[in-house]
Amino acid sequence: MAINEIKKARLQKLQAIKKAGENPFPIKSKKTHRIDEVLSSFNIFSKEETVVFLAGRMVSLREHGGSTFANFEDISGRIQAYFKKDELGEQKYQFFLDNFDIGDIVQVSGILFETK
Repeated sequence: MAINEIKKARLQKLQAIKKAGENPFPIKSKKTHRIDEVLSSFNIFSKEETVVFLAGRMVSLREHGGSTFANFEDISGRIQAYFKKDELGEQKYQFFLDNFDIGDIVQVSGILFETK
């Protein structure tokens, strides 16, 4: 794919995010922790089912049926986010898949758990 095609596709995704009423470049983040903090206290956060807000650059994205795994990183480390169609709903799940790419800076929230 040529660079102009990539740029055009990214601009279309940006417009779709704006059209959905989301600010793609918010001034503030709800980020509550750095990735290294949640990893070092993983057992505590997961046992207490603490909702954490993390932000970072998406470095990989893998779809698997009705689930998607995204690795993202901040200055302190890397962690995996899990998006499940059954929990997000078809529309939100598809919106994520259609409009976000590797390299995007994202904010995710949820309760920590370990995958098998």
